[in-house]
Amino acid sequence: TIFLALGALFLSTIGCTVSVIGKVFSLKGLTPAPVAGNVQRGEHLFKKGQDKAPPCLTCHPLQPGVFALGPSLKGIYERASSRVPGLSADGYLHQSIIEPHAYIVPGFRPIMYPDYGKHLGEQDIADLIAYLRTF
Repeated sequence: TIFLALGALFLSTIGCTVSVIGKVFSLKGLTPAPVAGNVQRGEHLFKKGQDKAPPCLTCHPLQPGVFALGPSLKGIYERASSRVPGLSADGYLHQSIIEPHAYIVPGFRPIMYPDYGKHLGEQDIADLIAYLRTF
């Protein structure tokens, strides 16, 4: 036990991550480490949805200047880092998916489906963000 604790302490000082029973943790504070996204799976989620979660494409066009219920997502990754002070592009997109009413793009109403966080896991969200980076 002492050796495991000392090993964990050493690894945490150099910023490593460790896998414990299928979950990956950063040893600095034992918070989940970022999940790598899969672009193809993100595209599928964006276009088809999952379970009761509707597809993003229902309201968000991919072409600029197209009228829709939600803003066009063309170039969203570049805009995302400047939307909310203190949030990175990834942080903003993550928040927008699981807490869609936390920030409303000017000119749009707060009508985004509010329960993506209930139907999508961290891997699903990482996949969507990976896909959003591509356009």
